[in-house]
Amino acid sequence: MSRLLAIAALLAALAVACGGDGATPAPGATSPAAAETKPSAAPTATPPAGGGQTTDEPVAFETTDGVTVRGHLYTTPGPKRRVVVLAHEFPKDQTAWRDYARELAAAGIAALTLDFRGYGETGGAREIAKIDLDLDAAVRFVKSRDYPLVYVIGASMGGTAALKVAARQDLAGVVTISSPSSIMGLDARSDLGNIREPKLFIAGGRDS
Repeated sequence: MSRLLAIAALLAALAVACGGDGATPAPGATSPAAAETKPSAAPTATPPAGGGQTTDEPVAFETTDGVTVRGHLYTTPGPKRRVVVLAHEFPKDQTAWRDYARELAAAGIAALTLDFRGYGETGGAREIAKIDLDLDAAVRFVKSRDYPLVYVIGASMGGTAALKVAARQDLAGVVTISSPSSIMGLDARSDLGNIREPKLFIAGGRDS
C-alpha cells in the first residue's frame, strides 16, 4: 500500500473512531502528567492549503530513563479535542511525518512528531529496544497539554512501539503501518492482549 493511501485510511479511521463531536474523552486522557516543554526556537506559523495558520512549536520532554526527546507540535487555532502522535519508521526520523502532521493540523487535528533516541534532533545513542519509552513520554506530554482524545500512529518500528504504549496508556486509538511484532529487541507480542483501545493495522502485500 502506498503511503498516500495509508494516510487517507488513517484520516478516515480517525474520523470514524472519534464519531460525533469528539467531546467524550478517553478514560484517564485528561490526567496531568509530568512533562517538560523546552522550545528550541520560537514557534513558526505557515499557511496550510485550506487557509488559516498552522503553528509549528518545537518541544522537548523527558523519558523515565532520563533521555530528552525532541519533537514538533503542529496546531491551528480552535478548541482542543484530538491530537495524533506520529512515530517514525526505521531508519528515518520525524521529518518523514512533517507534511502529514501539517495536513492533520490544517484539518483541526493537532499532531506531534518526535525523533526517537539516536535520531534527528534527539541525538544520542540509538537504542531501538527502548524507543517505546520515548513514545510513552510523548503521550504523557500531549496529555499534559489537556487534549481529551489522544491517538498514536506508528510506521515500522514506530508502530511496534505504539502497540507497547497502547498496552499501558489510555488512548483513543492506535494505528500501525507495516509494523513487525518485534524488531531489534523491541517486542510487542506480549503487549497485544492488553490493548483495549480501537486498533487499525495496515500492511502491504510484501510486508514480512
